[in-house]
Amino acid sequence: MHIRVLLVDDFPLVREGIAAALEADPAIDVVGQADSAAEGLERARELRPDVIVLDMRMPDACGLVLLEQLASELPDIRVLVMTASEKADTLLQAIAAGAAGYLTKRATRLELVDAVITIHGGGSVVAPQLAAELLRDYRRVARGGSTTGRSLLTAREREIVGLVSEGMTDKEIAGRLFISPRTVQNQLGRIREKTGSGRRSELARWAVEHLAT
Repeated sequence: MHIRVLLVDDFPLVREGIAAALEADPAIDVVGQADSAAEGLERARELRPDVIVLDMRMPDACGLVLLEQLASELPDIRVLVMTASEKADTLLQAIAAGAAGYLTKRATRLELVDAVITIHGGGSVVAPQLAAELLRDYRRVARGGSTTGRSLLTAREREIVGLVSEGMTDKEIAGRLFISPRTVQNQLGRIREKTGSGRRSELARWAVEHLAT
């Protein structure tokens, strides 16, 4: 039984290289490619792959937005983020948004193939050079500390809580972000759980204290 993989990256040469690396393994079939977040979601709906290999930087939207859409709409698809970013914050945001694995583009062909097979089997993969950073962050939480506000929330959640702090209603936020009011409400529910803030005034105060640059 082959692992069906969809590639989402805006650089054709990068996609071709990843496809060639994966298809060298007889257990893996690259069933489709996309060069934007919008096309990636459309192809995921159409092809229902087992695994998506996703870049974080897209011309039309951040990869985190696509991760959140996939987690909400197609939760059975496992997502492996493969990106040039080696920042721990990006790793934490990707995992919070639903990624099952995270590799940088320094990965070898064998590391990529192993990562796809591992996450398809229900496991998780983190780039070795970032694993120590992840462990430090969670060790701090276990000792009663907290992650930074930016790593606690996904990019879309930070965007929503920022608009809440500006006094916008759910309907106004939905219009600004081109999503439904129900989606805004669902996102706010997750934000409240993560931040421990119940009322909108508390969320606004949390945003000022934790997300101010």
